[in-house]
Order: sequence, then C-alpha cells, then structure tokens
Amino acid sequence: MNTELLSVVIPRSAVNDLSVRLAAWRAADGERVEAGRVLAEIETSKAVLEIRAPAPGHVRRSRPEGCEVPVGGVLCYLTPGPADPVPELESEPAAAGTGAGVRLSRRAQALAEQHGIPLERFAGKGLVREADILALLGQAGAPRDLSAGVAAKAVTYRREDLPKSKQAEARYLAAGSNALASLVSVACPTRGLRAAASRHPEWGASPAAVIVHEAARLLRRHPVFNAFYEDGALNTYDEVNVGFALDAGSGLKVPVIRDADKKDLPAIAREIQDLLLSYYNGELGLEAQSGGTFTVTDLSAEGVFSFHPLINHRQAAILGVASEFCAPGSREGFFQLILAFDHRLSEGRAAARFLNELREALAAYEGVQP
Repeated sequence: MNTELLSVVIPRSAVNDLSVRLAAWRAADGERVEAGRVLAEIETSKAVLEIRAPAPGHVRRSRPEGCEVPVGGVLCYLTPGPADPVPELESEPAAAGTGAGVRLSRRAQALAEQHGIPLERFAGKGLVREADILALLGQAGAPRDLSAGVAAKAVTYRREDLPKSKQAEARYLAAGSNALASLVSVACPTRGLRAAASRHPEWGASPAAVIVHEAARLLRRHPVFNAFYEDGALNTYDEVNVGFALDAGSGLKVPVIRDADKKDLPAIAREIQDLLLSYYNGELGLEAQSGGTFTVTDLSAEGVFSFHPLINHRQAAILGVASEFCAPGSREGFFQLILAFDHRLSEGRAAARFLNELREALAAYEGVQP
C-alpha cells in the first residue's frame, strides 16, 4: 500500500507536445484504486490516451475536465487515505490572454485587442497564434465586420459532435497550420520495392519498412527536413525519429521508430510489425507515439495517385507515398513520392534533391542480391 503521497504527472516523453487536454476523469475523487487502474483520458496532439495509476492509493483530483495540462504537470495525487491533505496546485506559465478556455500568444492577444476580436471566435481551437488572427482579418491587417456572413435565409443543419480522437487530431493539425507548406513530388519505379518484397515476404505488401529505413538515413544528409521552425529560427533535432501515419479503423495514430537512422532494415521491419499489432489491439500508448521528428504517410494501398500530406506540429516535412500506376502503353509501374515541407526553412530544389536521392536508393533494391 501507499505510505505517502504520490504525484501522477503527464509524462515528459512527447517532443511535439507542450501540453495535453484532460478529456475525462475515469476515477472519482477520493476513490480507492489499484496500480494499473485507468485514472483519466487525455488528448495529446496525436490521440486520446489513458493515464493509469502507477501505484495503489486514493485519487485526489487537482484539475477539472477540459483543462490544458502542461507536459510534466501534476494531473492528480494518490494518497494513503481518502481525505489526506494534498499540495495546492502552483500556478503554471500559460500563454497570454487566457480566458474561457481560449489561449492566445502575446502577439495574437495584441492583435485581437487592437481589432476588437472577441475570444469566443476561437473557442475550442487551443492555442491561438498571430497567424490565426491575421487569417481572420483576411491577411490584410485591416479591420473587418466580424459579425458579417449570416445568410439572408437560414439553412437548417444537424449537429453531431466529433469523436474525441478526431477533435484531438483537429487541434494537432491546427497547431501545425502556421507552416508555409510547399510540395515537391517525383515518380519512382516500383520494381525496386517489388524486388525487396519478393525477397522478404515477412515484411508484408507495404513498402513502409524500406521507405522509413532509406528516408531516415537521408535525413542525416538533409537535416533541414528533420527540424522545425520557431520564432525565426531553424531548430534541428539531434535524433531521427520517424513516425508513420496509421488510420485503419481505430483513428489516426502516428507510432514512431526512434533512432531510425541507426537501425538496419530487418530491425525497422520488425518494429513496424510490432507497432501495427499494438495498433490493431488498441495498445498504442503515449510513449509509442511521442517524439517524432519526421513523418511518413503511406496511401499506396488506397488507390490514391497523388495527395497533399499535412506537415505535423513541430516538424519541417512529411513524406507521402502514393499508389502504383502504369503509363499508357507501358507495363512499368511507378508511384509518386511526395514531400511537403516548410518553405521558411528550405526550398523546392533541396526537396527535389532529397526525393531524387530517395528514389535512387529505392530503385537500387532491384539489383540487391539476396
């Protein structure tokens, strides 16, 4: 049994998250719980996750549902008795202009006050940045009638709340919406991947393992795509942690292969298979989805020949993999490799070099001897 007070905190394992949202309590205040019991659900930038009790004790809540909790912040306490005293929660740094669940950066707060924009306009968005205010003002910086836009004749509609996982995904994508995204794509022969798959059927039909392996090694030579933009500066990650997007009926999740540039292809293939199994079993936890520095999204099995991947929060680029196609009159298969990147950090020529080197690395598998 517990013999002293124990703090339950939000794990500091998420490179891309500064805070999470307390979606729901799953244990009552003062309730006795055992180790492993689910205490609460939190919404990270990638998914809705469960926080479990690290030890037995009585739950003493310190925060209300719906609030933002900083990573590393106290979620609740576990005490020996149901009425044991707990520390008062110290005030924590927050973005300027907090009110009614809306958080504004200092520049956004100044713009909102300058143009008389009510905070209610951003309810549910999370952290509001300067670019969000400028977008509302039409990028011109001139005041607008923010009450305009009501149709002359009302159109009826039906409201349906989004699932929690979709709400978390929307906040995550909105957090990365300030990236100045550009797009470059190249056509890559399929024969290299087919040759690799035929020699290693245990990898399955997906080219994910080969692509993650080769892309990770290239990121050491192209570190500008293993980075993020913040306050006018390029911030390059020391690790190459490649996430790969999954959405197969259980919501969008992005498990991460850590130190992918240091692992050989069989190790990456095994890890992807293990993560896929955890996804299908509903066992992907926070740690497995945290710390990504670059992302691969593979729609090759969906009959999609081209698409526009969305850059993730605190990342500089995302690699999209499209479906195979054959040119008219040709039996040679190709697929598009698509790199969406933050134009504030790089340019199209650098993206093209990265993609061409990746294409050459993948095509080389055709000649690799078993």
